[in-house]
Amino acid sequence: MRLLKIESGRAVLVAACIGLLAACSSPKVSDSLYRDSEAGSSKQVVRCRVLEAREVAIRGDDAPEKGEAIGTVVGVLVGAILGSQIGDGVGRDLATQTAATVGAVAGGGAGRQAADKLSERPGIEYSIILDTGEEFTLVQDLMEGDRIVQPGETCRLQIESDGMNRVLPAENLPETIQAPQTTTVQ
Repeated sequence: MRLLKIESGRAVLVAACIGLLAACSSPKVSDSLYRDSEAGSSKQVVRCRVLEAREVAIRGDDAPEKGEAIGTVVGVLVGAILGSQIGDGVGRDLATQTAATVGAVAGGGAGRQAADKLSERPGIEYSIILDTGEEFTLVQDLMEGDRIVQPGETCRLQIESDGMNRVLPAENLPETIQAPQTTTVQ
């Protein structure tokens, strides 16, 4: 009996760890966070103006399904273990099957809800306009230290080939600059 409790505790712990890892696996885009692959690469930047900025929640695309699957497995295991403690013979088999089924349904629902909450992170949705008159919306992660560019402020839209664009603050940019000096080789 003691061994059975230890094994079921381990199964729940492993499932919870897998769920947490899955919830943390989505790529983040923020004005202060760059991926390893971005270091040293140049990106096109265009000036824009913020029309609106609002805080939003970002949720992992497949987090609910992963959470439901993990919750279902854990629910079946816990239900089967609890059901196997009731009665003997055919009664025990029926109790085990019933408890495993109920555990699957309850665990799946609980796993989906937990994954929804665990995978949510703060974000910011920008509505921006380019000097061409084109308007865009862009959602990016909002991390500690990021500055929210306020409506009416000039910003920079960093454009990446993989579509992971980001809005960057543009304070302290000069209004006019001299062209870089060129070197002539004779």
